[in-house]
Amino acid sequence: MSTLTVKSFAACTNADIADAVLTLAAPLCAACGDDDAMKRLLVSLAVTGWNLSLFESREEEGYKAQVAERLPADLPGEKKEIFTQFVLGLITSKQETYPAMMKGIKSWDLRTDNGELSLTVEALPVKPV
Repeated sequence: MSTLTVKSFAACTNADIADAVLTLAAPLCAACGDDDAMKRLLVSLAVTGWNLSLFESREEEGYKAQVAERLPADLPGEKKEIFTQFVLGLITSKQETYPAMMKGIKSWDLRTDNGELSLTVEALPVKPV
């Protein structure tokens, strides 16, 4: 006989997800000062981490290889390691802090208004399979 596992999913809006992503990325974004390009990269990596966090890792090394293949190719080695650790930490934080928010992010837009970040996301209606 088959076993069915049911997880609890939270009803959440696109705005809820955007707020959660910005909250998770906030510490490093704050450290970027006025560097909007770096903030954009960090939010892009945060979205990647969010989407990866929806799936269990099938690797011995966790999500590390999946994160590495999504980093910009021209990033120096030491920055690749820093950004990899950022995304891995974000995945862990997302899974611990927002475990029931299981919608993937389909698209996103980041804007800066008077130094404040504003993120808009379009989430998938259900967890991707």
